[in-house]
Amino acid sequence: MTTMIGDYGLVFRAIVCIAICAWAALLAHMNISNFNDGARPVFPEFIEKRMTRTEFATVVTGMGVGWVASGISTALSTTFVATGLTLIATDIIGVWSPNKWVALVAGAAWGAACTFGLETLLMIFESLPYNFLIHMTSITTPVLPIFCFFPAVAVAGQFGGKKGMATGIVQAVVYVVCALIKKIVFGDFSISLQANAFAMLIGMVMLVRYAVTAKSGEEDYTDADEENVFTRNAQRIKGNLPYLMVQGALHALGIKILSQAYQPIILFNAASTGDYTAFYITMVANIIAFLPLIVSTALSTGVYQAVGLTTEFLVGALAPTWWLAPIFGAAVIFLEVQFVGMLGKLLSKFPELRLSGDHIRDGMAQTLSLALVIGSALAAYAMWSGTGLAILGVAYVLNDSTGQRVPKNAMGPFACVGIGLIVNILTVLGIAL
Repeated sequence: MTTMIGDYGLVFRAIVCIAICAWAALLAHMNISNFNDGARPVFPEFIEKRMTRTEFATVVTGMGVGWVASGISTALSTTFVATGLTLIATDIIGVWSPNKWVALVAGAAWGAACTFGLETLLMIFESLPYNFLIHMTSITTPVLPIFCFFPAVAVAGQFGGKKGMATGIVQAVVYVVCALIKKIVFGDFSISLQANAFAMLIGMVMLVRYAVTAKSGEEDYTDADEENVFTRNAQRIKGNLPYLMVQGALHALGIKILSQAYQPIILFNAASTGDYTAFYITMVANIIAFLPLIVSTALSTGVYQAVGLTTEFLVGALAPTWWLAPIFGAAVIFLEVQFVGMLGKLLSKFPELRLSGDHIRDGMAQTLSLALVIGSALAAYAMWSGTGLAILGVAYVLNDSTGQRVPKNAMGPFACVGIGLIVNILTVLGIAL
């Protein structure tokens, strides 16, 4: 982990993570922003006093607790504190808090627990007779090669199998060509042809082209009452701009110094190799994918997404220095909020582009789920060969048959932790594997 975080020490990263969590919990308590998109439509029920705080907090907790568990498994496999671990939890902390000060303090405590708790876990792993954490990182190995094809899955879901196959074939050709050529040199200037990144980019270009040129059966109109609600909520969001700009600044700084990770598995691969191209392209795709959902829920509820349109993570990672990252983050949130109403109207002009968000998210989820299954199998086999695979298989089957009590993406990493602990017990007992 220390090789990835460069010159940013534990104390600095801890302070930033504490600030991120404290501020996020405060804003969730004040009904200004929250991270869980599924829970955002519930906020007006509390704001307009149709729900008690206990009822409201219970619903938000039920929607978020599974994602916190998923964040823990991601942290174990990447050694990064993911937003799913920090911001889903701060949603819960904020809505349960009886006042602003409790939200701030409890949020700060959670930030400290995330940073120092993860560091403590890493030290515990290092002290084990068999440190299986090195094999846990194998979980992320297949992610980029498989994840980069999510545009083809999205195109197939939205525009049909033929266009999806065409997109996948073009992506595959680009991937193979880039993998073979590797680099293009022009005198002293060279371009690294990162296969994952360029395959993902061409897929997104094809998806956007299909979406913009497609004819939609949806009518292009907005009800007058709905327009009034959107305008009122846009003004509410603009009124909270100073709070949101601080939040954007903190998130941009957090990703720059890796005290908090968005798209942690993709970011882990980028940090490991030092090539962030695929991460940048993933973030552009992420912005396109979530823009319709975030803009529509923000305008219908008056509550903004805690990470905005996720642009602060992109500009934060791109910032040349750590101290410029928060300036960039605050600036893009300022711009986002100014144009949130206009973005809502623009989306109504391109219905298929608006609908693409759901298909992009589905494509991301499907490819990531497949990659994590394969990656977990690699890790399980490295730890305990065929027996490890058998345990992993049993864990998946039982989890599915009992209604996926553990989120599917978290099941593999959790099972691998269990395998590693069993191997350690047998090692201590002197039982040869």
